[in-house]
Amino acid sequence: MKRIFLLLVISISLASCSELFLDDDIDYPDTGEPATFYEINVGNSNSGFGNNVVETSLGEYRHDQSSSFKIQAQNFKISELDRNPDTGEIIYTYQPEEGYLGEDYVEILAPTDRNGNQVFETKTYTFQINVSR
Repeated sequence: MKRIFLLLVISISLASCSELFLDDDIDYPDTGEPATFYEINVGNSNSGFGNNVVETSLGEYRHDQSSSFKIQAQNFKISELDRNPDTGEIIYTYQPEEGYLGEDYVEILAPTDRNGNQVFETKTYTFQINVSR
């Protein structure tokens, strides 16, 4: 009987501590707010759009906050998140792969910051990307 009780206590202890052994990538819950939607139209370099690289600001964040991809684009040469070290602004940069025409889609998770408190929720930014001539 003592062995069963001891095994039960150990099992419950391990189950309650299991979160401590998970990866460092924390999947914070969504705020429940509607996603912020962006539509990006990208043309090729022959259409007057220059080098067909598009940059979009997600806003300014503290130095200890970052954003990450929930869904990465599929048809890209460049699809990345960078931070402007001077302003703290996070910028999404997209360039389609050479010769690609069509649609692409990206979802980015960014932290929410409520009155300087520790961040436990994220906001979703969706990008509908249209690549045309």
